[in-house]
Amino acid sequence: MKGKIVILGGGIAGISAKLINKNALLIDKSKYMIMAPRLIDILSGYPEEHAMINRNADIIDNVKNIDFKNKSVILDNNTVNYEKLIIALGASQNYSFINGSQYIYGLSSIEDAIKIREKFKTSDNIVIIGGGYLGIEIAGTIKNKNITIIERDKRLLTGLPDNFHICAEKILKKNNVKIIYNSSVKSVAKDKVITSDKEYESDLTLFAGGLTGNRIIGNLNITNKNSKIVVDKYLRSLDYPDVYACGDSMSVENYHNIPMSAIIARSSGITAMYNAMGNMKEFRANNYVNIVEIGNNYFGSVNNSFIKGNVAKFIKKVAIALSANYARSI
Repeated sequence: MKGKIVILGGGIAGISAKLINKNALLIDKSKYMIMAPRLIDILSGYPEEHAMINRNADIIDNVKNIDFKNKSVILDNNTVNYEKLIIALGASQNYSFINGSQYIYGLSSIEDAIKIREKFKTSDNIVIIGGGYLGIEIAGTIKNKNITIIERDKRLLTGLPDNFHICAEKILKKNNVKIIYNSSVKSVAKDKVITSDKEYESDLTLFAGGLTGNRIIGNLNITNKNSKIVVDKYLRSLDYPDVYACGDSMSVENYHNIPMSAIIARSSGITAMYNAMGNMKEFRANNYVNIVEIGNNYFGSVNNSFIKGNVAKFIKKVAIALSANYARSI
């Protein structure tokens, strides 16, 4: 079909693109969108349905490969041709580079959350690898355990303003969470984590390090970095002018650090679609609302003003609810 725009991935970025152009074809492997912030809630006892948002993709199928030369997407059960392609396949975790990775638990799906929640019952000592968003929010939901966060940088929440780190550290230390800075994990065993400076007893080791893009991207014939497609300021692939990427699938040239959030995912999805439709709109990474949740403690920024407490909590809850409503509206 001439002029057809295909969107791969029905997370916030893909949905935002679809809402700009209802005639675009949205493909996703699931009829549900998984709300990543609500995976944390499942750890603390919420039912799995809490993180599952109904969303109407045009085609429910898994992406196997993309033939950029012939402009076709190869699915498990079909092949779809496109004129313009927007890739929004989301993020994945990769900890295979750590020796003993078979003893590590990741958190990127409802199944992961349920496994971890069950493992909590028999674990007294828990080690979390990574002090970013995911690591500190997981630590905030765990009660009555010995928790250690191992962070290779000199602070928490790298890439965010210093007051984010200061506030997070204060909350975690008040909850008796041990934080190890400037330390990298060398290997993991069934009952311990071995770092560059010492060993830590661990009944449960969780990976909360940096996310990569969807692993399929790393195997495609397209320039990518950490399984994220390298794009220009218009979110176009450097290799194919008819291919765009957004959300966790993009690595924007000359942007060194874009902390991913629902707002960045949404704005990039909108920009990608506008440009796929023939516009020339530059992407601006403006993370104007950024709220962190640690247990029942909320803090963050709105238009560069630092906030915390009930105001921050309200904004966080509204943002999550809006994201769910976006999904339901397609």
